[in-house]
Amino acid sequence: MVLIEKKLLLLRPGVAKLVDQALTNGVKVAVCSTSNEKAVSAIGLLGPERAEKIKIFAGDVVPKKKPDPAIYNLATETLGVDSSKHVGLAAAKAAGMTCIVTKSGYTADEDFVNADAVFDCIGDPPEEKFDLAFCGSLLQKQFV
Repeated sequence: MVLIEKKLLLLRPGVAKLVDQALTNGVKVAVCSTSNEKAVSAIGLLGPERAEKIKIFAGDVVPKKKPDPAIYNLATETLGVDSSKHVGLAAAKAAGMTCIVTKSGYTADEDFVNADAVFDCIGDPPEEKFDLAFCGSLLQKQFV
């Protein structure tokens, strides 16, 4: 929380671009976290014009934490979307969702064997291949 308040935590490269593409194309965007809503306040790094369009599902609204799929099931039901077309891992897979993982410094050594696709980063230019269309093709093809 302190890092966010002091503006020492930056968005990962490519996140804002991907969120903008999704919102522009009418794709519903949500954050699912079993942390409390205050802990998910990093969504504010996207700026208020984006953040207000993103639904937050925080851990204080479900009885069980990940890897239980309750938070993802709640998001799917609330947003009225098909659970086979989302981003999330163990809980997302348990909820029947397709899962695309981007690694971070915190997760570099974790095992993502059950993910449908794993990337080191989303990337900003010149790494333009990771965009909304590319994510959609992964979801349609269902390849690892």
